[in-house]
Amino acid sequence: MTTAHAAGSVPVMLDLRAHRRVPASADGYVELWQRLEPVLLGVDPRSGPRIRLDFGDEGEVGVWFLSPATAPVPFSADTPFSVRGVLEPPRVRYPCDTCRAAGATVYAPFLCAGCGTKERPGRVCDAHAVFLDGGLRASCARHVPVCDCGRPARAWCGGPRCRSGRAWCEQHLRPHPGDSSVLYCADCHTDRFPACERQGCQATGHIRCEHRLLGDSRACGRRVCAEHVTRWQIYGSRSRGLALCGRHQGVLRGSAPEDLVALIVAGTAARSETRRGPRTGGRRAAFLPRLGIVRHIFINTCNRVLDMGTVDGLFVGLQQDLRRRGKGGGHLVETALRLLDEQAAARREDVQRFRDSHEEGRGHFARLRTLLQQSGRHELADAVTFSDYRRKSNILFVRVPPELRSRFIGTQGAVVKELRTRLGINIQLERE
Repeated sequence: MTTAHAAGSVPVMLDLRAHRRVPASADGYVELWQRLEPVLLGVDPRSGPRIRLDFGDEGEVGVWFLSPATAPVPFSADTPFSVRGVLEPPRVRYPCDTCRAAGATVYAPFLCAGCGTKERPGRVCDAHAVFLDGGLRASCARHVPVCDCGRPARAWCGGPRCRSGRAWCEQHLRPHPGDSSVLYCADCHTDRFPACERQGCQATGHIRCEHRLLGDSRACGRRVCAEHVTRWQIYGSRSRGLALCGRHQGVLRGSAPEDLVALIVAGTAARSETRRGPRTGGRRAAFLPRLGIVRHIFINTCNRVLDMGTVDGLFVGLQQDLRRRGKGGGHLVETALRLLDEQAAARREDVQRFRDSHEEGRGHFARLRTLLQQSGRHELADAVTFSDYRRKSNILFVRVPPELRSRFIGTQGAVVKELRTRLGINIQLERE
């Protein structure tokens, strides 16, 4: 006999967490107790406060004696029992659709887009969840994404085109060059790791060629690896020069000075458009190189020695040409004009400094020729020509015909060393 809280009754608690048919009403619990009570009559609660009764396919029911020491022994049909509580199995709010189809209720923490309906998304448990490489998107085994070719997909592509939104099979995936666990489709792999333009090179061409004319809508853009890229050092040795592919590096040698100036201005303007502000993210703003650097670019690139006034005239001529184009030239032309205007004062300063320095350098050069004549080296005195003078470093650059260079230098540099000592300046031969 069982009561709610009868005096002198045996208090018990039912554990139904392993029972598959939990009663849904009071009548159901009465029916269950009627099945339990005959079995309990033969139980001695002092031998153990908790017992479990096997109900076959329905699972187990546990009975906890809450005060076994005071319970009457043995139990009889007249012994009153008082059910003080029931431990029910947890209610599963999100059951796995796959398990439910097999008659089981298992919590499903993951969503499966293929299961369920529009109002109620499908659910999948830990045991049935399938995850592809490259993402945390789950699905059940029946709804694993398929590749465009129809085969089951192996991984999500996280490249710039797919953005982890498309899955691909083994045959259509390519590994990251440095991490084989990261996979991309063929198109995204080509975009992210383009091949170097140099034939036979297996390295990634992560550098774009920056060759561009002021009338072009975009730069060359050919992809080159770090080993095969050419850096045109137009900003000095401490800054990264313009990146050039093999084709455009070869074009420089045959370019006229005015064409080189146009390339320098266009490349710098393009860099300036991508570097807003004086300094952003550790990247410096782009400025046109000083005239001294441009002058040496001409010497090294097209073997032309021009004075600063001529070099400045090339920039002025380009500036006037761009102004004639007007606003129809586009953003790049407007940026180029801004850079040329900002450089104007520095160019005037460079020209004046060059003239002052060269006046002093011409004096050193005249003394050099005098020393050559006094030492009987008349052929050298007539052949040597003035190239440049750097006041700050006290270096006089001269040009000597190739067939006379060895005589000017002397055995183990004896002649040029003597000239340096007597003049008190560093004499260097200009590269031919």
